[in-house]
Amino acid sequence: MKGSFSMIGKKVWNRHLLHASLSNSVFQLLVSLGFMTLIFRFTPPFFGGDLDTARGYLSTVASTLATILALSFSMIMVAIQLTASKYTHRVLDFFVRFPFNTTLIAFYFGTIFHAIYLLSMIEDHPSDRPSNWLAQGMSADLLLLIMCFTALITYLYFVIQLLKPETIVYAIQREYVTAYQGGDYQEALDKVEQICDIAKKAVSEMDAVTAVFCVENIAEMMHGAKLPSEDADDVLWYHEKIVGQLIGIASISFKERETAVSGRILDELHEMGMRYAESGSLKAAGSVIDAFALIVRNNLVGQQMVNMIQQAVEQIFSITCHVVKNREMTKDTSRFVLSSFQNLGEIGKLVIKNETYGHSFVAKCIVSHAFGQLLSTIIGPEGHKTLGVVRALLFEYMKLAKRLILKSEIIDIVQITTWLRKEMIPHRDQPNRTYPYLYLFLLMTSEAVYLRRTDIVMLLIRAVGKYFAPDQKLLLTLCRSRLEIRRFFDYHEPERYLIKAFVLWQGYHAYTSMYPSGPERQIELSGAVEDQSAWRDLFDGLDPEMFLGGGTTH
Repeated sequence: MKGSFSMIGKKVWNRHLLHASLSNSVFQLLVSLGFMTLIFRFTPPFFGGDLDTARGYLSTVASTLATILALSFSMIMVAIQLTASKYTHRVLDFFVRFPFNTTLIAFYFGTIFHAIYLLSMIEDHPSDRPSNWLAQGMSADLLLLIMCFTALITYLYFVIQLLKPETIVYAIQREYVTAYQGGDYQEALDKVEQICDIAKKAVSEMDAVTAVFCVENIAEMMHGAKLPSEDADDVLWYHEKIVGQLIGIASISFKERETAVSGRILDELHEMGMRYAESGSLKAAGSVIDAFALIVRNNLVGQQMVNMIQQAVEQIFSITCHVVKNREMTKDTSRFVLSSFQNLGEIGKLVIKNETYGHSFVAKCIVSHAFGQLLSTIIGPEGHKTLGVVRALLFEYMKLAKRLILKSEIIDIVQITTWLRKEMIPHRDQPNRTYPYLYLFLLMTSEAVYLRRTDIVMLLIRAVGKYFAPDQKLLLTLCRSRLEIRRFFDYHEPERYLIKAFVLWQGYHAYTSMYPSGPERQIELSGAVEDQSAWRDLFDGLDPEMFLGGGTTH
């Protein structure tokens, strides 16, 4: 019930109070004048004072109402000016169109003028008592005085509501809907820009509640607009403009460290990206991916806001996976996937360069499980039949992987090997599913060989080599692609590194086949303690050799 009354109140507020036309104001004036006429005509005479009292009474009524009206409007204008300077000048427009202005001025001016008129009509009388028509007029002025104070209190309440930023936003949104439904898209975009300006000022004033409210309203406008599609991108420009406005708000919110506003913007961009993916517009979805990348590059990297970077990266992966799930793997889809991961690659490079634990972040959030979800979505049941786009994607992957192999700690590479094992081992009997992963495994291992990261070579081979037999066709495929992959080897000939990695893989697989649980060997205990005399006190002065002679154990 409370929610119903709230909704009714909002409808009344938006349809009547904030959008009063000239005809509405004239109507308010006529109603006010008619109401005052009825009071003047039918109020019974209950004033009982003499003529001097009447003169004092009418003077007091006129001066009091004039003073209160002047002070009230002065304070209101100051408040409106402060609100306009803090949020938007549009509050002035709404105040000018406020229909209660007409009603309040009519009541106050009508009462003041009537009191002055009666004051001018008072004549001395032998009985020193006012006539009946004068007494009736002063009685009516008393009722109007009460109504003026009541109207002022009501008026102040609605003005306070008008000064609330959410009320202003709600009114601008209504104007936006009118402009959009009327086909005036440029005017509609102007309304969006006005709300964005309010959001930016709110962020600057540390008013996160207002800023989030503005972002939610902008998102609602986007949801209500026609979506671009694969066949009709005629409204793409419209959505790109709104996305650009959200980027502007994000820039300020990240600068001011307003994480609530920033997170809300990222969530709204993600939701729109998912909607674009479902509508089939790769260009629109790509604009959202580019927006994420722009926000990260310009506002997040180097600011110790890794949690926000992680959120943006996850949402880019999410949108890309959603596109792959809802479309066939055409050339356009392949280009979209590669473009998305190229954005992620640029983010990864910047994070590695500027963040304290950049290598760990890239290993955890970009080149392991999140990437694995995208890769498995692309591969699907068809396996390496889609190797064209997969290979191009793996080459983009290697640009980041090389940086990790070169300088990262071994614990970071464990993120990758854990992901590889998780993706590959459940599908050991499905060569089509595991082929792209083995392709990547051999490429990464040979890269580690080239960079002389023996520890990483052993880690990769131990993670995969035990479960998968070496495939010479895979080696031949990579060797045939040596012109494409030699950039990862600083344009050295990659073949020898591929062969060396393959031989190590082959040898380790043979070793684990022979010794599944590792070899059994004797452990030599003798000679374990070299400087035995230093431990004489441990044995209460006796010769340590008697007890540290050692032997062997199995």
